[in-house]
Amino acid sequence: MEDTAIALPPALEALQQWAASERVSGVTLVDQARIDAFADATGDHNWIHVDPGRAQAQLPGGQTIAHGFLLLSLTVQDDVAALAGFPGIDHVLNYGLNKVRFLAPVPSGSGVRVRSQLVSLDARQPGQWLLTQRKAVERIADGALALVAEQLSLIVVAS
Repeated sequence: MEDTAIALPPALEALQQWAASERVSGVTLVDQARIDAFADATGDHNWIHVDPGRAQAQLPGGQTIAHGFLLLSLTVQDDVAALAGFPGIDHVLNYGLNKVRFLAPVPSGSGVRVRSQLVSLDARQPGQWLLTQRKAVERIADGALALVAEQLSLIVVAS
């Protein structure tokens, strides 16, 4: 039987080694200013996110909580810088998500970090590879997972 596996270009061999172990981001502060800016950018001004007075009176914990999609957006920040540093990679595109789950609220003022792990790196067509990663947003205060997602990136190798 003939081996039909496609050999990885050198840039992607390095990428596969980088992605093979779990990577943990630095801590990001999810404060009210960040939440308000996200609300302004998306138009999602639900009071649970932007009204600290009402949250204090009506929400468990008495604080506003971050938007789930704000937390999801934090999962790409470390990858962008890292992937841009691999020689031979022309560009990287967000390709989508297979699954996202919002598991626990993140109160305003919380620190979070992102855990990333390689699921797969597959050839799509010549010069294009699909990177699938498991992402988890973790609350620093108690280690609870606030979000889990399977994230897809299309990597284009310079020809």
